[in-house]
Order: sequence, then C-alpha cells, then structure tokens
Amino acid sequence: LAAPAMLRLGLLVSILVGVTATAPPRYEVASGSRVWIDGTATTGAWTCEADEVRGHGLVADGADLAAEGTVPVRDFDCGSGPMNRDLYRALQADAHPTIAFVLTHADAPRAGAVGAWAPVRATGTLQIAGATRRVSVAAEGRRLGDGRVALRGEHALRMTDFGIRPPSHALGLVRAHDAIVARFDLVAVAR
Repeated sequence: LAAPAMLRLGLLVSILVGVTATAPPRYEVASGSRVWIDGTATTGAWTCEADEVRGHGLVADGADLAAEGTVPVRDFDCGSGPMNRDLYRALQADAHPTIAFVLTHADAPRAGAVGAWAPVRATGTLQIAGATRRVSVAAEGRRLGDGRVALRGEHALRMTDFGIRPPSHALGLVRAHDAIVARFDLVAVAR
C-alpha cells in the first residue's frame, strides 16, 4: 500500500542531482528511509510502518531515467500482532510478498539550490496484492549538501481499487475503512 511512495527517486535524481557525461549514476534508497500507511477503522486511527524500503534509480542522457522500489509486505508493523496478521492476510503476503512501484514518467523543474525543496510529479505502476494500477503522485524533492537526495510525499488511495477487502476483526466489529494514505520520506545515495 505504501509503494506509490516508493520511488519517485529516479525523478528526483534526474532533476535535483543533474547528469554527467560519464556512465549514469545509480542511486539506492538509504537506511533510515520511511514508508508508512495511515488509515482509520471503527476503533480509530492506525499506522503501519515498513522496516525495510528497497529501491534504486538510474539517470542517463540528461532525460532518460528509470526507477523502481519495493516494500516487503511482512516488513510492515502496525504495533499489534493481530493487526499485522490481518494486514498480511488482506495484502495476500504469501502469494504476493512485495508491494512494487515502477516509474514510467516524471515531471519536475530543473535542479535547484542545495536544500531547496522542489515539486516532483511521478507517474508509474503500483502493484499491490497482485493487482497493478497506474498512479500519479505529487511529492517534493531536494538535493542534500552531501550529494544525497531526499524525497517526501503522500498519496491517497482505496484498498478496494486493488481488489483488497479492508481487514476486519472480532466478527466484523472492528473494520478498517477503505481509504488510506501512503506516506514516504526517502533518502537516496549514489553507489
């Protein structure tokens, strides 16, 4: 569910870092990057955060870029064992162990000053529980003084758009609502 957030990274690298005439740099999501899901249920608000975010982006010829990111479904922690189990079951973790985003197009202004946030729009495919949908995500990116890049944003979606039945517990007395928000705060480093 958090994957739309995953890798507008290729866009960020392309626009905020710039391109050299040498081989295209590969940027990878660094440790400390965060992807999480916020939602509500009949009992109140909930959050599930992923322990691991994987992804990379490549930039070539000043315009061509490629990026993809994944989050293992079982790396989400909702702070409760029963909630985790319900989430994994709803996302069909055994059959579809990852959530994936693949960038297909990016729009952003030219690189700005180090530290200045710039708007980023990334379009790509999001795969959750075996269903693939095209999504467009608005975010912000910036170059950091040490050569790393940062990207943050959020994307609202509905579980049912991906064929996911919102989790329920206690004979349906506790039910997650369909609308959720995937949020991300990523840092990428050249490897």
